[in-house]
Amino acid sequence: MKTATRSAFRSFVADMEDIGRKCNRAVRSGARTLAALPWPALLAVSIVLACLMTIVPLALTLFVGFLLLKFVAAALFGRRPQQIVE
Repeated sequence: MKTATRSAFRSFVADMEDIGRKCNRAVRSGARTLAALPWPALLAVSIVLACLMTIVPLALTLFVGFLLLKFVAAALFGRRPQQIVE
């Protein structure tokens, strides 16, 4: 039993070391890419990332909020939405 546990732990540690090396390579590659960018491109990337980081969570939060509001309204009024007839 101990050898199986040790083997599983060693496998887990080896996987974590592999993930660490890959993350290290990705960060170094990203740093080299950022160092090579001219400042106008860096400014554009910064603005796009800032927009994505603010707009996407806001949109998801509003979606969940309106969905919950819809469920509450359906529970209170007890009517199902009518089918759209074309």
